[in-house]
Amino acid sequence: MPSVSAASPDIVVIGGGVVGLWTAYRAARQGLSVVLLEKRTLGAGASGGLMGALMPHQPTGWNDKKQFQLDALVSLETEIAGLEAYTGLSAGYRCSGRVMPIRHAEKRRQSAAWADASEENWPAPYRWSVIDNTPDPVLLPQEEMPFGANTDTLSARLDPRALCEALAAGLRDLDVDIRENAGVSAIAPDGVLYLEDSETLSPGHAVLCAGWESFALLDEHFSAPSGQGVKGQAALLRPLQPLDPAAPILYDNGTYVIIHETGDVAVGSTSENEFADPVATDDKLDAVIAAAQALCPTLEGATVLERWAGVRPKAAGREPLAGPLPGFENVSVATGGYKIGVAIAHRMADAVLAQIAGENSDFLPDLFLPENRLRPRRG
Repeated sequence: MPSVSAASPDIVVIGGGVVGLWTAYRAARQGLSVVLLEKRTLGAGASGGLMGALMPHQPTGWNDKKQFQLDALVSLETEIAGLEAYTGLSAGYRCSGRVMPIRHAEKRRQSAAWADASEENWPAPYRWSVIDNTPDPVLLPQEEMPFGANTDTLSARLDPRALCEALAAGLRDLDVDIRENAGVSAIAPDGVLYLEDSETLSPGHAVLCAGWESFALLDEHFSAPSGQGVKGQAALLRPLQPLDPAAPILYDNGTYVIIHETGDVAVGSTSENEFADPVATDDKLDAVIAAAQALCPTLEGATVLERWAGVRPKAAGREPLAGPLPGFENVSVATGGYKIGVAIAHRMADAVLAQIAGENSDFLPDLFLPENRLRPRRG
């Protein structure tokens, strides 16, 4: 196992969410000495939520970002199987597909184009298609899809907390130095990390993966905001009658219904650009639960097991940030995968670690690179 120097490990990963956990896990598997710093506890932020939806973009308007996400979605099942085999823990993954009701004729016309585009841009057996009849009248009544429904065979889901637990178990087995309640107050351009307890670290390389709180550490160094947090609220329900965990994800007008392996159902979510309390739930979540019950009436009368809120990182321009920070020595960033972060986290980790090692990272879109997005302050 790699030995860790207290002040100068090979890699310091800042942030114990899903991107940071994958980055630390990949680095340790490569034989590097790794310290993982987490301001609170592992998975305490958005990565410790309830949803776990892994859904592709529409297959039209193809670009490098969509290709990157597609490759990540296709590879994730194998990556999680490897993690589960290594740790003996389940991440609750299933490639379940997705169903999206069509509620007007124009959307039905557009849907045909999306189905055609999946033939060109998605590898077999993954396809987008249009259906006329509900695949499960208990889950989705026919009257909820007046113009049919879009469906795809690429969407999947996992249990975000179980994934974080499996990654954390892998890190402990690899002797990664995990430091919880260890926040970073500043990152100097020379790569020195200043911790909130006044300790300093001078790693061979630092990777900033602190979710939406990454932006506060970046913005003092750059001329424009690097991103923002977007709050989401969700709930975990237990239906009166068990639902099939193999059933597809339901998605309609911003509302998700996701049946996990336990049979419990996650519903969400809100997208709040302004918020006073990042972890409080309110009447916005009540509206989400009502919308989910209207879409899937079998959820009526379900017990609410948990109400949850957290903040997701949305980089300026929306595309994630992944790569070396301009103006810094040996500091990279990997964050900002708004709504797709769980799906692409392992590939972001691969790209950043390849760059650190001087290896090929051409699979990473140029628009993700901080050098193309962030401008250092002058003076």
